[in-house]
Amino acid sequence: MANFNGGKIGGDFSVQSGTQSEQVTTFNASGTLTTQTYTTEVQYLVIAGGGGGGGAQGGVMTVGSRGSASSIAGAPITTLTSTGGGGGDSGATNPTANQPGGSGGGAGRNIIGAGTTNQGYPGGDSARANSVGADVAGGGGGAGAAGQPYQPSGGTVRSGDGGAGVSSSITGSAVTRAGGGGGASYYFGPLNTGAGGSGGGGTGGSTQGGAPGTRASAGTANTGGGGGGFAEDSNPFNNFGGGGGAGGYRSSVPGENSGGGASAESTLTVVGNTPYTITVGAGGAGAPVIPGYGNETAGGSGVVIVKEPQTDYIINTSGVWDMNSVYDNVKAGNWTNA
Repeated sequence: MANFNGGKIGGDFSVQSGTQSEQVTTFNASGTLTTQTYTTEVQYLVIAGGGGGGGAQGGVMTVGSRGSASSIAGAPITTLTSTGGGGGDSGATNPTANQPGGSGGGAGRNIIGAGTTNQGYPGGDSARANSVGADVAGGGGGAGAAGQPYQPSGGTVRSGDGGAGVSSSITGSAVTRAGGGGGASYYFGPLNTGAGGSGGGGTGGSTQGGAPGTRASAGTANTGGGGGGFAEDSNPFNNFGGGGGAGGYRSSVPGENSGGGASAESTLTVVGNTPYTITVGAGGAGAPVIPGYGNETAGGSGVVIVKEPQTDYIINTSGVWDMNSVYDNVKAGNWTNA
């Protein structure tokens, strides 16, 4: 015969309660996240690799390559992916699929690269010599702003700056990431190149005024920054170097933004003590540069950051709880079957 005692069915039971500490894990390379025992949801920042800067060197026109995607995958979630940044354009006459991306690559001879909705902005526009007296390129788009189009400057035009990135405090400190690369050009003499966008965007470079001129720089590693464009003077025509677009930027941190002006996404529902596959995208290759002068045009690699919030828990380790206690703890969100 069953024994009923004070509304409790069965023998004695014991209770364990406690607090599982917050944990923030940063992935600068691909790996595996194993959630803590009592984790049921996570916040994330997922940034793809930035696009490489475009340009011209030795008379060869090269469009930067798109960065690689970053992602989080594992049951029960649907794989969450951010799109690699678009490559910067060049003076080549044929359009290429490398220009659109998480944020779009800056324009050269062709149209600007589009950004991906809720991940980043488009690149900036360019101008041909028969329009403004010089070939000038656009800056790559950033997660927080579009790439700057070519700019008039005291009667002399210049290439556009990279778009700004977005700041996040997921690690406890505010850090800006996913800036676009600056544009570059060369046209019979000195022209100012574009600066990299805040958040790891590379600076545009050119042999203006003689080598090494202004050095191009790569997007900063683990920010998803776009690479700077590059152009040298072996052929003064069509020497566009569009800045690379930043990697797609997706965030679920409450009160912060995703790329492209979007609000934070929803947190991910996960299972405790479970492995999840983290992929960190590489930056795209940029245009070739003159050896020995320290120029770099590659996009910056991405990053994935996962935050497991602090969790209070109560568990029943033996026996059977009375139904009132079960109801109260389920309603309060403190019940686990561990």
